[in-house]
Amino acid sequence: MADRHIIGSSQGSRRSSRTLGLIGALFSAGLCSCAGQPVQLGSTVKSIPAEQALVMPPPAGPGIVSVIERRYDNAIEQEIHLTTSAMTSGQNKLTVQLFGTAAPFKMASNTLTSTPLTATGISSEMRKALPGVRMSRSNFYVQNSYGPFGYAFGRGTGSDLCIYGWQQVRSPTGTISPFANYGSIQIRLRVCEAGATEQRLLAIMYHYTILGAVDAGGWNPYGEPGPVSPSLGGTGAPTYPRPVSTEPMVPPLPKRQTLMMNRAPMMTSSVVRQRPAATVAVASGEAPSTEMTSRVPSPTADRATDAASNASPSVVVPSPAGSTAATRVTVPSPGCTAETGGAGNACR
Repeated sequence: MADRHIIGSSQGSRRSSRTLGLIGALFSAGLCSCAGQPVQLGSTVKSIPAEQALVMPPPAGPGIVSVIERRYDNAIEQEIHLTTSAMTSGQNKLTVQLFGTAAPFKMASNTLTSTPLTATGISSEMRKALPGVRMSRSNFYVQNSYGPFGYAFGRGTGSDLCIYGWQQVRSPTGTISPFANYGSIQIRLRVCEAGATEQRLLAIMYHYTILGAVDAGGWNPYGEPGPVSPSLGGTGAPTYPRPVSTEPMVPPLPKRQTLMMNRAPMMTSSVVRQRPAATVAVASGEAPSTEMTSRVPSPTADRATDAASNASPSVVVPSPAGSTAATRVTVPSPGCTAETGGAGNACR
């Protein structure tokens, strides 16, 4: 009896140890199931290269400065900062929200709401993007390669012209299902440029390109492709390279312009100033002449006599006619004067 009691007690202790081991294993497995992978810092909000932008502006610009990406449970949002040359405060940017993505983390709870396009919502967005700028919304219907869009213009600081554009790309309502044609893309444009025109800023909304997509079979915000024309491949419907018109396919070369230079007519005659054959003038009462004059001193008079003769009357002999530079030769009067009386001649 004592042996049976000892054997029973040993078996009971073995069972209890097995139970405790099983409970410890289950507890460890429960702790492992509650643990998760470490979250990398900057994985939800980070700066990425310009080559990874979901939307590219047209080749004519503006250029991309930087890209800030935010990841949500159901979407990816990018702020594509563009070059700015305006005086209006604020950053030029393209904002894109791509809905229909999977959550980056299993236990995340940051969901981005896709707001519908309403007049009140767009006005609120414009006030935040362009504070203090009075925007005028366009009433024209316009569309680019992705569908219709809206825009508004306003005058900023100085000569700045600002545009705010918005567009929502999504399939028609009747074709959306949880398995096909789901997802959407929201586009917002805010650009101010000094001295710009409406056509230049509006070209950004017309010619930007969406590059991003979601790797899922049912994601398709563009809708079903349009039907093929029934005349394609049929008879009686000729197809030409371009619409029939008088416009040539290759523009003609511009006509060569010849530069004609008008030369001035050559002079066939010259004006010759004629001078009188002989001119006799008294230099005592005339103003000094600007023409070159040479004086021939008296050979019999000294300096004093020559100085006295300068004040006396003189005879001016002009140069021959037809010479280019007129030259006057002045002959002074003699130092001796004649007196009446015959023999009473004397030199003074």
